[in-house]
Amino acid sequence: MRYDYPGNVRELENIIERAVILARGSIITREDLPLDSSVSIGVSLSKSLPDQVEELEKSLIRKALQQSNGIQAKAAELLGITDRMLRYKLMKYNLQK
Repeated sequence: MRYDYPGNVRELENIIERAVILARGSIITREDLPLDSSVSIGVSLSKSLPDQVEELEKSLIRKALQQSNGIQAKAAELLGITDRMLRYKLMKYNLQK
C-alpha cells in the first residue's frame, strides 16, 4: 500500500506477473513481492537493458524449473511461453543440465 510505483501501471503489472511466477505457494505473500527498492526488483543503471533482461530471464527460467521439479513443459507454462521457446532459451543461456 505504501509503495509509490514510480513506473505506474506498467511497473505494477510487471511486479504482479513476476510474483505469480516466483511465488513459493499458491498464494502470493509479501515475501513474493519485491517492493523494497529498485534494487530488489533488479533495476540498475550500471548495466545495459539487454544485459538486465538476460539476467531476469535466466533467473525466471531457473525459478520456474525449480518450481516445476525440472519438468520443462510445466516450467514453460509457468513462464507463459511455449516448450520450444523454453528449450531455445535454455540453449541460448547454457542452462541445460
